[in-house]
Amino acid sequence: MSEKKIQEQFGQVFIDAMASFAKKDIKTTNELESDEFSHVQNQDIRQALAETLYGARWLYKLGLALLATDKEQYAHVRAQIIDYASICEALLADVLAQGYSTNRLQGNQFQYFDLRCTRRMHWNNNDPLRSINNTTFEWRIKVAEESGIIDAQLARSLNGMRSKRNTVHLTRKIMSGVTYWSGFAKRSHTTMFHLIFQTRSWLGT
Repeated sequence: MSEKKIQEQFGQVFIDAMASFAKKDIKTTNELESDEFSHVQNQDIRQALAETLYGARWLYKLGLALLATDKEQYAHVRAQIIDYASICEALLADVLAQGYSTNRLQGNQFQYFDLRCTRRMHWNNNDPLRSINNTTFEWRIKVAEESGIIDAQLARSLNGMRSKRNTVHLTRKIMSGVTYWSGFAKRSHTTMFHLIFQTRSWLGT
């Protein structure tokens, strides 16, 4: 057998082992839909949330297998923070839409599109999710807190996650001096699960 063929086979064995390790102990997307996101009403959002969380967990396991450090760890953590923040942002959108449909939203912010409360929110009564689609992550966090969907501590954690996520814009990252480390990803993961728990509790599911 040629040396090149042996190298190719060895490489494939390594790739297979990595793939197996990365998938081990991670829930399938169907399991995530029925367990973590069963309270999400919109089917498309529920599926997207499950797929994104699966991918984020797979990426985390892959980083463990590769023992990512330095610049590799930076890329690894950065990608996870983006995914966890995206999950939280979309989850809030669905829950707020459910809250509006059942007249459970409270406070002042949900009546205004902007955070300065100068532009009235024009809700689509038939499809409130369409109205929420144009809002910011920060708006969703504030409305959720005012409505009692999330507590103040979680609101602060979500805003911290939002700030870290916004450093995907490199100029903002440079100006803010943010350095990614593994604790950021772990903290974002914890915040995401607190949001899942509190939104489920608020909806009574």
